[in-house]
Amino acid sequence: MLLCMDTALAGLSVALCDGDRIVAEHHVLIGRGHAESVIPVVADVMARAGVDVPDAIVVDIGPGSFTGLRIGIAAARALGLAWGVPVHGMRATDLVAAAAFADAPDCDRLAVVLDAGRGQLYVQHFERGQPAGDIVALSPPDATRACAGIAVAGPGAPMLGDARILSDAWPRAADARLLTPAARALTPTPLYVRAPDAVAPAMLLS
Repeated sequence: MLLCMDTALAGLSVALCDGDRIVAEHHVLIGRGHAESVIPVVADVMARAGVDVPDAIVVDIGPGSFTGLRIGIAAARALGLAWGVPVHGMRATDLVAAAAFADAPDCDRLAVVLDAGRGQLYVQHFERGQPAGDIVALSPPDATRACAGIAVAGPGAPMLGDARILSDAWPRAADARLLTPAARALTPTPLYVRAPDAVAPAMLLS
C-alpha cells in the first residue's frame, strides 16, 4: 500500500493506493489550514482503508507554495519515521500531466500550468507522458507564448486566454498511481523553481 500526500498548493489531497487501485481518498481544495488538517486526514484515510501502516509514503515536493511544501514534506517525514517506512517525493507537474494524458490518450504533447503566485505561472512541457523541459516561472503573457499551439492542463491553464485546455484540475495525490516508479521515487525535499518568500527552520527540511 502506498500513502500519497499533496499539500503543495490549495488542495489537501491524501490517498491510499494499492497498485492502480484507489483504496481510500480525501481530495479537497482548502486554500489554507493544511498544518492543522493533514495528520487527521491521513488518519481518516488510513482508517477507512483498514490499514495500520502503509508500505511507503510519497509526497508532492513541488513546485508549490513554500508553506504548503514545508507542511506536507515535514508530515510525510514524521510519519515515515514513526512507521519505519520509506518516504519519497513526486512533482506537482508530473501529477497533473499524468492525469491529463490518462484522460486524453490521443494527446501526445501538452504543457502543465500552475499558479505560482506573485503574478507568475509555473510551466513545464511534456511529450508522450514524459517531461520535455524544465519547470520555469513565467509571466502570463510569456506563458501564453510558451504554450502556443499545444494543449494545456492544470489550475493555471485558464489564465492563458485562448489556450486549448484539457483540464484545469489541481494536483491530486491519488494520481501518483499513474506515475512511473522513477517519477514517484524522488528525494523528499522541496522543489523551488524560484527563491521562497520565507525561510523554514532548517530542522524541518534538512
